[in-house]
Amino acid sequence: MEGSIPTSETNDTCFAVIGVSHSTAPLDVREKLHVAEDALPALLQSLKQAGVQEAVVLSTCNRTEIYAGAPSLEEAVRAVNQTLENSLGVTKEWLHQYAYTLSLDDAYRHLFLVASGLDSMVVGEPQILGQVKDAYKIAASSKATGQLFEKVFNRAFQTAKRVRTETRIGYNPVSISSMAVELARKIFGEIGEKKILVIGAGEMCEIALKQFKKEGVQDVYITNRTFQKAQLLADEIIGTPLPFEEIPELLLKVDMVLSSTGAEMPIIGKDLVLAVMKKRKHKPLFFIDIAVPRDVEPEINNVENVYLYDIDDLKSLSQDHLENRMQEAERAHAIVDEEVSKFESWLKRLELSPVITQVLDKLEKVRANEVKRATQRLKSADEETIKQLESLSKAIVNKIAHPHIMMIKKNGSPVVLDVMKNLFQSEEEDEEEMDPGDKRE
Repeated sequence: MEGSIPTSETNDTCFAVIGVSHSTAPLDVREKLHVAEDALPALLQSLKQAGVQEAVVLSTCNRTEIYAGAPSLEEAVRAVNQTLENSLGVTKEWLHQYAYTLSLDDAYRHLFLVASGLDSMVVGEPQILGQVKDAYKIAASSKATGQLFEKVFNRAFQTAKRVRTETRIGYNPVSISSMAVELARKIFGEIGEKKILVIGAGEMCEIALKQFKKEGVQDVYITNRTFQKAQLLADEIIGTPLPFEEIPELLLKVDMVLSSTGAEMPIIGKDLVLAVMKKRKHKPLFFIDIAVPRDVEPEINNVENVYLYDIDDLKSLSQDHLENRMQEAERAHAIVDEEVSKFESWLKRLELSPVITQVLDKLEKVRANEVKRATQRLKSADEETIKQLESLSKAIVNKIAHPHIMMIKKNGSPVVLDVMKNLFQSEEEDEEEMDPGDKRE
């Protein structure tokens, strides 16, 4: 959305976000735009080389968003399009079908909503705040952030904290992982006696394992490319760790597979599942794939007695939770609106401050020069007379300055600010317009 450029004391920057999320783009689109954590520093550098002044890239299973600071919204969009085309091979025409572009207060509000979990598929999920913080840390350590982004993101973190503290949006926290376990319960009715394979050892799998433990599941196998991580989770929570290479054999034993790895390509393909199902004598096998990019090829859904659920299949469950949390979500949105308003006021004061300083500096220079001239002409003026001149001139200047400063504070529109800047221009500019007689003095 178009708008005037926000400023800080040190930076004339348009704050914008260009991205896709679960609400605008299907899973296959989000997969294509997903950026692995170890690829973020290179992408951030590409954004800077394309003309972005500051940047943070947030890429999760449900969204990829680029927060960009640039001289204008148009420049931010151009730089992001160029970078995504060069890095991910997507054209701006393709991206336009799914992406949203927000700037200024809309962009601030969006970030605050995201950090607070109010824009998540599972409203109020607690994991997203940590993911936003991680994205900012990576950008900061890559020297891709400056003062404006530091202020905006810190305010977003504070807003998320307020939402958690002042509402019950995070009460009985729900996550993608817990929703996946709930889906398993809906599929099987009772899952305590089922044999389950968990592929992956990240936070999503850790949460799922805790939920399985609560549900009384006894037979859980855990596998991961790094065996030690699987072993650690098994020791801390529940399960039997097994080497990654044993997945084909494990598929013969289990009733359900829950997968969430960071793999860039599917790790379970249709050919493997066809072979497994033959050996299983076509006993039903359920997959819940909550990874982005996906761990399981979608084509296995065509195999007889194989049932695959991906992250977008959790949307209907998330809607149930959304209705339960609607009242708290309304309170949380009110907090976000309040924080956005506060932040905009703070930015406005930063924008006004240099102009007010310019007005006061100009008037003070005029006053001081006139007092100096007067004392030079009044050669016999004593110390008390000069003191009275100083006092009188300051009183006059204060009376002149007061209505101008009040006008700036009450109506600091770009037009008013431009008028004030021209009326009270800098000393150098002023001297250029002085007549030769004045310059000689």
